[in-house]
Amino acid sequence: MNRSRYRGAIGPALGLRESPVTWAIIAVNILLWIGLTITGGSENTINLYHWGAKYGGGPDSLLSGILDGEWWRLIVPVFLHAGIFHLVANTFGLVAFGGTIERIFGSVSFAAIYLLSGVLGNVASLWWGPDLGVGASGAVFGMIGAFGAYLLLNRQHLGQIGRQSLTTVGFLIVINVLFGLLITGVDNAAHVGGLLGGTLIGFALAPQESLAVPSGPIHMGPVIKRVKARPGVAQIAVVVAVACALAALIAYWATQFRGPAWP
Repeated sequence: MNRSRYRGAIGPALGLRESPVTWAIIAVNILLWIGLTITGGSENTINLYHWGAKYGGGPDSLLSGILDGEWWRLIVPVFLHAGIFHLVANTFGLVAFGGTIERIFGSVSFAAIYLLSGVLGNVASLWWGPDLGVGASGAVFGMIGAFGAYLLLNRQHLGQIGRQSLTTVGFLIVINVLFGLLITGVDNAAHVGGLLGGTLIGFALAPQESLAVPSGPIHMGPVIKRVKARPGVAQIAVVVAVACALAALIAYWATQFRGPAWP
């Protein structure tokens, strides 16, 4: 079987034309990190708060937050990072997987997966506790979850490389979750929330593939043929609307039934 044809379907895609959203996200993350560094430091909690970090707030808090109506604090933190290591780690995840996933799903679907996963990760973090939080980790976990959903849906048709990719994705998820449990200061709720959200959205938006053997006098190995096209704008809009409504309901539920880290 011609393995190179599979690499063309799920291999890396790092070019600007192939993955414009991936590189745009990386650029925004770096620019905001520079802004944080210039204005007081990217690890300064007060500075992070003023830039829009996730923070619960509420009547018992000296600072206002999400419970006081600042719902944008569920979105902005997706692009903020505390420290250079935090930024580099998430940038590595985007470089390693973002281009491939954007090429599979398309730029519009990829943008929806990334942003909604990040928001759902922050919603899960809000349920867990009110503490200040930033980072693209929930979005990166969601991106990888969507990739896993694509591989699961097409596991019969992507051959050995598809199965190896699915194993690698599962291994990475397990390792990162265990790492988060062992290291203090990691927002595991955001990771899990982003992962679950991205996986579900991935199932809704993933194209379907099939193997096909080209006919002709020259013998060629099987190639991947797309049997279900990428969703159109209308379908993406429906998925985004449902995900936003779900995020809003969970966020409201989180304010009523608070998790174990709330005082």
